Amino acid sequence: MCASAKANFDAYYYLPEYYPTVEEAMGRLKNITPMLMGIWDGNLRSAEADRLGIRFFWNDGKATVIPFDKLSWMRIYQRTEYNGPCPWYVLAALSVEGEESPSVRAETRGTAESLYSIIATLAAAAGNPVEMRGLGFSFVDPTEKDLKGAGLKKQAGVTATIVEKGSPVEKGGLRKGDIILSVSGKAVESAEQYKKEVLPFTRTADTLEMEVLRKGKKQVFRVRPMPEEKFPAPPKSLTFGQSSVPGKEEKQPPKLGIVLRNLTMGEKGTLKGRTGTAILEVKPGGLAEAMKMQPGDIILFCNGKAVPSVEGFSALLVEGENTFHLLRNGKELTVGGSTVTESF
Repeated sequence: MCASAKANFDAYYYLPEYYPTVEEAMGRLKNITPMLMGIWDGNLRSAEADRLGIRFFWNDGKATVIPFDKLSWMRIYQRTEYNGPCPWYVLAALSVEGEESPSVRAETRGTAESLYSIIATLAAAAGNPVEMRGLGFSFVDPTEKDLKGAGLKKQAGVTATIVEKGSPVEKGGLRKGDIILSVSGKAVESAEQYKKEVLPFTRTADTLEMEVLRKGKKQVFRVRPMPEEKFPAPPKSLTFGQSSVPGKEEKQPPKLGIVLRNLTMGEKGTLKGRTGTAILEVKPGGLAEAMKMQPGDIILFCNGKAVPSVEGFSALLVEGENTFHLLRNGKELTVGGSTVTESF
């Protein structure tokens, strides 16, 4: 989540409500469009979704992309001590190591919950339902300061860094900064060991006893995980058909045959100031496939002009022959083919 390091946030436990169809989810997104903002203050201009992910295009020229196959879980935050617009955030945690987690801001908690439900619905329709069986907290390995303050002489436990309001652990008594030493008799040795050995157990138990250290004193809390039958299940008929775009009629398949996304922070770093857009998908039978374009290619130039972003790409296309300068695995190459303006 891109925000000032000094900003304070509260996290909230939330279970989504699934919409019965992709069309209804996208219709709801259209309704809340005026109440959404990008991380850097841009208002939502348009959004589109397909089985690959959802893409938000902001009026400041930036875009937020949430790929469904990499979406592991989501969380709602409120930025406290902030009086500006849209202090609520929906953060989408990605499973890729080092990948920045995209966020979208919302005007109210209700709007944030609606957005959470919309994204969860679309991800489920794409065959990648969001994980929601957690206890409602995040954790890391204790720092040396944490260990010293707790009177521990060696590495042990995990430190709770975020405790969601209304979550099972918050109701049980866990607080931010607590060091979790064991769960129902199972010793917690590190964050990695917790994920591999303890976390799976917590998702099937009826009741957990959580032993923690708080300000050097041991305490034991009883945590009741959410029963599995209370977790919402997506409708079995929920599937993706054609790509959905709120406020627009369905278009014919694009002539060039590619789906684009904006660059990650890592990709931007490799370009050293240059701009571009990355190929998320190459559609079968399109011109991009014929030109041997590949997912992951970064389009640096179109017809000799620098590509500023996803939003700026179509304006560079011309009638007839188009030339694309790509970056692929550190090597640059040029390809070309015929297409139609505004149809990619």
